[in-house]
Amino acid sequence: MRRFFRERREKREIAQAVGREGKRRIFSWIHVFRGEAEALIPNDETKLAADIAKGCFSCVGQSHSYNGVQIVPGINAMMMPEGGFKNLSYDPATGIATVGASISVRTCKEFLLTHDRRLLNSGNFMAQTVVGALMTGTHGFGERAVMADAIHALTFLDGNGQRVRLQRGDADFPYVALSFGTIAPIIEIEIETVPTEAFISNSHINRLSKLRELQQGTIASNWCVLPYSDPEDPMMMLHALAHCAVAERVPEKKSGGGIFAPIARWVIGNYQTLDRFLPMLRRPMQRFLDRLNVKQHTQIQTDPRDLDYLYDPKPGLASERAPDILHGMFSTTYTGYNLAFFVPLEKGPAVVKFIMREADDLRDLGFFLKGIISVREITRTSDVKFAANHREPMAAIDLFADPRDYAWLERLQRLVLQYEPATRPHFGKSALMPEFRSSLGQDDLDRLMDIHRQHYPKANLMFSERVRAFLDVGKPLPGEAAADAMLA
Repeated sequence: MRRFFRERREKREIAQAVGREGKRRIFSWIHVFRGEAEALIPNDETKLAADIAKGCFSCVGQSHSYNGVQIVPGINAMMMPEGGFKNLSYDPATGIATVGASISVRTCKEFLLTHDRRLLNSGNFMAQTVVGALMTGTHGFGERAVMADAIHALTFLDGNGQRVRLQRGDADFPYVALSFGTIAPIIEIEIETVPTEAFISNSHINRLSKLRELQQGTIASNWCVLPYSDPEDPMMMLHALAHCAVAERVPEKKSGGGIFAPIARWVIGNYQTLDRFLPMLRRPMQRFLDRLNVKQHTQIQTDPRDLDYLYDPKPGLASERAPDILHGMFSTTYTGYNLAFFVPLEKGPAVVKFIMREADDLRDLGFFLKGIISVREITRTSDVKFAANHREPMAAIDLFADPRDYAWLERLQRLVLQYEPATRPHFGKSALMPEFRSSLGQDDLDRLMDIHRQHYPKANLMFSERVRAFLDVGKPLPGEAAADAMLA
């Protein structure tokens, strides 16, 4: 009870501090990584330049970052979402939108809808800033899944407070367009947009062995498996998009399910509630669903003005995610700790099966994966150097656990890296490890650091200890426990 009231008080104090300069506690998503910093709020470009001149600083975006890449304790923290960079415009001649660093994904989407336009893609965390989502490699669900692939140009202030603008075609652009906090503070970004569009959304409950067959004729796929279902052929929920070739509304279609469909529908619809409060029942509950062996197909037409890009038949933010029966299954981001990484596309099913076996073997130690193992398929390649799909099509694998169990997810990630060296990181949600350097390319990382030093020769832009260790660029900073204890 005491802990409950302490947490409530801490959250209230954090909420009251928003918009106020001075010593504050900054934190990552669900507070797994945090630290004290001197908060500075850049109301305009002049103040931001003046704050940069004060000495070492970092930039903090909206906290959709599980690995703490934004958290640098003990130095000046530019609170970009709270700042005054709220410029938002659209050029109908080019289809390019200019978005300030303080603009959230939701605000941007709502603005674009007034022009009957949409982003190429986005993740489903609407409160994050557009710039933050682009810089950390956020991926959505669609033909061009990695958000940074839509960047046309970006503008940031260098270590002297001077503007620098890079656009496609510039030699440095492919390195900076997804630079996970090493190039900042970005003050505005120019991104491609596309017309609003309806899609045909197909959802399936079936077996993983049917994945490629059910994907035929689709343009994008997101699938998940129950980690404690049959390890040979897991129970799969597939959500796939296809272009809509007709103007009129296509009626919803349902098929399959069998006599156990109502039971499965109820369990799946309430899955996250049961999973959250009764974690020890995760495995038997999934085994029960596995034995029901329900196979079902639902097809709907999405609304072209769908705001959350969850591809449902209603405009705006839907109360139900498409497909509706999977609402409970695809909601794990908001109820647990999430770790994500990318593996070569065709290795996706094999990696998922490997994780299932390893996770099941840890249950006697009290660890259980939460909910699902989710996979978003990224079928195109990107010219952005640090995009997951720079070299080949990739599968984005998301693992979930209770916050206290996040270290187990890092162990599973390390095991995957051991057997699949082409694994690449999600800079907002992976555990950043030195092993990633080979898959990203040491030459490309060295080039990024050369660009960083070119614009910040005084070394006044700092990035987190996790990024520093990942890049092998120095000892811990003051404010880190290791540095303050003189351990390093």
